[in-house]
Order: sequence, then structure tokens, then C-alpha cells
Amino acid sequence: MTKYRGRRPSQLARLIWNFYRENATEQERLMPLANCQVFRRWGVLHLRCQDAQVANALLNIREIIALPIAKLRIAHHMKILINHQLIADVPIKFDQMDQKVV
Repeated sequence: MTKYRGRRPSQLARLIWNFYRENATEQERLMPLANCQVFRRWGVLHLRCQDAQVANALLNIREIIALPIAKLRIAHHMKILINHQLIADVPIKFDQMDQKVV
């Protein structure tokens, strides 16, 4: 997998990685974020991937991605796209995320 257009990871991607900085297993699972363009617009977190393999990897770890976003109340939805085609629209529920973390 190559990185998205050779750009460095966005602040949002780094924020998600930093949330799990003490958990090497979760950080390893989050590596597909390096292959996506991550941005927020109108309360929606967009994860724009170049191929289906990366998009499916992100879909499988959506709960891990959603937790720091919910904790910081950054977005209400997370959209996973291949280029500009929507693959998944995942709601982020703040109250449920608050209950999961002790």
C-alpha cells in the first residue's frame, strides 16, 4: 500500500494515532490511516482511500477510529470513501462511546 498522494498524515490522523500511543497493537491496526486522506467538514470525518483494500481495513476498525473522535466530539459521522465514492457512513454516538471507556 502506498501513502495517499505522497502527503504526510493530517492532524486528524495523527490525533487518532496519538490517542493510542501507549497501545502498540491498536497503533499497528490503525496504520491504514496513513494510506488515506483524513479531513473533517461540517461535523463529518472523511476517510478518503485510494483502493478498496484500505477502505475495507478502515471499515473493520471503525470502532477504534470512532473512539477518540467521539471522546473529543470532533464529528457526528464518519464517511469512508474510495476516491469520491461513498463506501460507508458510520454514525458516531457520543453517549455510547463515553460508556465504553472507564
